[in-house]
Amino acid sequence: MRSQIPNENNIKIFVIIVTFNGAQWVENCFNSLRNSTISVQTIVIDNNSTDNCISLIQSGFPEVSILHSPENLGFGKANNIGITEALKLGADYVFLLNQDAWVMPETIEKLVEVHQANPKYYVLSPLHLDGTGKKLDFGFSLYISPYHCENMVSDLILRNGSVKEVYTTSFVNAAFWLISREGIEKIGLFDPIFPHYGEDNDYLHRVIFHGGKTGVCPAAFACHDRVQELASVEKFPYGKRYKRQIVGCLITLMNINDSFYHCFMVFLRSRMEFFFASFFKAKMKESFLELKVFFYILLKISKIKNHRRLNMEKGSWLSK
Repeated sequence: MRSQIPNENNIKIFVIIVTFNGAQWVENCFNSLRNSTISVQTIVIDNNSTDNCISLIQSGFPEVSILHSPENLGFGKANNIGITEALKLGADYVFLLNQDAWVMPETIEKLVEVHQANPKYYVLSPLHLDGTGKKLDFGFSLYISPYHCENMVSDLILRNGSVKEVYTTSFVNAAFWLISREGIEKIGLFDPIFPHYGEDNDYLHRVIFHGGKTGVCPAAFACHDRVQELASVEKFPYGKRYKRQIVGCLITLMNINDSFYHCFMVFLRSRMEFFFASFFKAKMKESFLELKVFFYILLKISKIKNHRRLNMEKGSWLSK
């Protein structure tokens, strides 16, 4: 299938992939980009991998540009490097792609076509399948529920009239995000206050604040080869639980579509509930964890307020 977008438009699409010990997915991920029906340029930001994923990319996919980080920057900060580089090179779109994921040949082209017909959608995503390509990704199936994405499931199952080319959603994870240049120039980059995880939630809050939309396109598909189950914080090791609790608090407090006062009261109430629930059950380790999270966030309040203010500005973090 040939691209339906005229060549004279000369649309520049840069795929940004953050790698960290992802050798097992290199073939599927990068071959899928070679087979794309619209041409793309690919930038890898490697988070100091210790396996052979970079050598596999260099030998098998020499067309890929690779930027090396001397440390693991996490998802958001590493993607910021790639997005900044893509903008310097004249990108019209960036497509964020997880290292453990791959796209169908028409996926990126279809997303670009939908955006050109619906430019208010600053972020667009395909449907996410699991690693077999035979089922919906479990996490994604939650994101397209009526709570997040009105009418999509009903339209697809019941065929109520015609299925729309794009459905507005309040959240879809950043495994496959097409972001327009206009969107980046208004919203900016990922907020570096997030250590790992949560930066995509925050970014989509900012999309809304800056007058844009996030959409899911049911005619486009991609595969995400990850664990297919609900992530339960209670199952995490103690240290990871602590980090995830902090991320959850930051997501709440950094939502610029709500007042800081209300966000803080939600944070305070939830921390108190978790603390006393653990305390009265004599779960001292969990109680101590809640206190650690609470005081960590309190010490960051000034920084959180400053980041909220910056994120209300056009193009935050682009020049930081």
